[in-house]
Amino acid sequence: MINYRSILVVAYDLEKSKKALNDVENILKENSVSYEVYGAHKNHSFDLILVIGGDGSMLSAAKEFSSLDCPFLGINLGKVGFMADLDYENLEAGLMEVLTGTNITEEKEALECNYNGKKYTAFNEIVLHTQKSYKLMQFEVRVNGDFVYRKRADGLIISTSNGSTAYSLSAGGPIISPSVHAFVITSLNPLSLSARPLIISSESKIEVKLTKTPPKTESYIIIDGNEEIEIKENLKDFTVTKSKQSFCLLHPKDHDFFETCRDKLHWSLSKDEK
Repeated sequence: MINYRSILVVAYDLEKSKKALNDVENILKENSVSYEVYGAHKNHSFDLILVIGGDGSMLSAAKEFSSLDCPFLGINLGKVGFMADLDYENLEAGLMEVLTGTNITEEKEALECNYNGKKYTAFNEIVLHTQKSYKLMQFEVRVNGDFVYRKRADGLIISTSNGSTAYSLSAGGPIISPSVHAFVITSLNPLSLSARPLIISSESKIEVKLTKTPPKTESYIIIDGNEEIEIKENLKDFTVTKSKQSFCLLHPKDHDFFETCRDKLHWSLSKDEK
């Protein structure tokens, strides 16, 4: 029995996803599953968003469709696949297993950035950065009203557990298990030998104040790597909290987060050990 009867199939990169999209459509038609394809869809109510691509496509879909309050499933055509993890090589069997309810659900927390009276939602991370990456900025961080530190660095990353395997990881941040409700605060190339990432509860309120920037250099708040908000000269404070928005991911029944880490990040001597 199919648990999801109304599906939106999303393929942002049609050139790369053409064959996979055709395969998905054939599988859905053969099993009499009602679906529409993104860009040609007329309906605005679905019970599953099926994304063809990589984790970047999953982030874009989450940003666009998380308000529909339905789960997301990703078919991985990218290189990593922490979010889009349905194996294309075994597409039909894997897809039908998930659609008949043989799956694992995972709720993903999101960040809310409040700046200049506007709210922005990030599913991976919020980054503070200068226009020129080789120019240091100075900022202060407070958590729940308590002063944490003042630092000089290239920037600052505040990430969700989902984003802990993305930009934050490349900056030396820790990997947070998906079951842990936490955010990570990581300085980018800090001018300090003792600087370390900080893990805090996702219920925390983070306040950031930009206290010094290089002359004639703009600074930005960057949302999930694709939305830039320029920081105004007379308004250099912003806050970050847990967003009311979230999104639900579906995984195949044999999904194992740590196996994904071993496979994608090559952090074990053997990927096959159990």
